[in-house]
Amino acid sequence: MTTPFLSTFLRDNKRNRDGLKAAWVRKLELGYTTRTEPVTEPDGCTRTRCAGVHEGYPGSEHRWALHCLLCGVDIEVFYSHMRERTGKNPAPPRRHKGCEFSGASRAKKRAARYLELGLAIPAWDLDARAALIA
Repeated sequence: MTTPFLSTFLRDNKRNRDGLKAAWVRKLELGYTTRTEPVTEPDGCTRTRCAGVHEGYPGSEHRWALHCLLCGVDIEVFYSHMRERTGKNPAPPRRHKGCEFSGASRAKKRAARYLELGLAIPAWDLDARAALIA
């Protein structure tokens, strides 16, 4: 897996580097990797409200061009959708939409795929951990 790096439009400051560290760990936990082919930025793309996807960590509210190692699909996800939700409606991180390994009913298949890839099953993926024991 590649070395963590910021998207070209993010400033190299402490806040963005801290976000990069957290996002990179979550990306690896979910079984995502950076794409091998670069993603072209659309004309006129700016830091605010860019419609395109980005290489490197783009911040939590911009789409990140990744590849799902579990199902083999290129995806465009927001880091904010990969984080845990806390507060009134807590929820663990979730896989990308359409992933064949997503959801409680596919926990055993997901656990087997993590092991097949040599990846640790994330501590927060209780369904997959339980399926591994069963």
